[in-house]
Amino acid sequence: MVKEIKAKMVEEIAKKIKGAKTVAIANIGRIPSKQFQEIRKGLRGKAEIKVVKKRMLIRALEKANLKELTEKMADQPALIISELNPFELFREMKARRSPMPAKPGMIAEKDIVVPAGGTGLPPGPAIGDLQMAGIPAKIEKGQIVVLKEKVVTKAGEEVTPAVANALNKIGITPFEVGLEITGAWEAGLIFGRDVLDIDYDRIRNDIASASESAFNLAYHAGYPVKEVIEVKLTEASGKAMNLALNIDWVSKDTIKQIISKAHAHALALNARVGGG
Repeated sequence: MVKEIKAKMVEEIAKKIKGAKTVAIANIGRIPSKQFQEIRKGLRGKAEIKVVKKRMLIRALEKANLKELTEKMADQPALIISELNPFELFREMKARRSPMPAKPGMIAEKDIVVPAGGTGLPPGPAIGDLQMAGIPAKIEKGQIVVLKEKVVTKAGEEVTPAVANALNKIGITPFEVGLEITGAWEAGLIFGRDVLDIDYDRIRNDIASASESAFNLAYHAGYPVKEVIEVKLTEASGKAMNLALNIDWVSKDTIKQIISKAHAHALALNARVGGG
């Protein structure tokens, strides 16, 4: 009976997978239950999250002809089905991550750095906790001060109990907790976390910088594209107008300014000869 129930569940999951635009695998290993429920609620209408036993999920993916996605399987997986594309889905998940205190045994994803300066901690035993973690500190102006910036755990290293205790004392939360997408599928393509994790601000800045550099190159080379031609024509028009005004060349574009200039000269001359 149990076997039949499990087989039916696998069939239902495989059917959902087949009908989805995007299928993703997420790791729910570190996420507290309360936060998981908040994320699930926040994604309502955008994505459906199903917590499935690893073996059943692998069978469902294989039945849905997505065996390749099993290579991105997390230790404690959740299945995400969405109409968002994988990059939008990853961005949604990343936006819902929140700071998490360091705990002994956690692996640093990047260097954990304690900056130099005041900690706000009053003089007391806490200075010993910082020094035990290798953080240079002293008492100064009524508080514990970190003398110089210190990398207490390098990327890929394990957080020690002493470091975790010191970071928590200072109030540094170097980790983030949330649903971590380990892989996603869309339209026959598999995307890993390294591809999905895009720094949009950096890309926008890179595009803006490249655009500016390309324009400068085209402008100085006189390359005839729309953007350069518009600027060149504006500059040429301005130079032509200045030349025409300097030599009093009469045209429909200069006549008003020439008359205004002549009128001003006339008034100045009249004032100098004592005219009324």
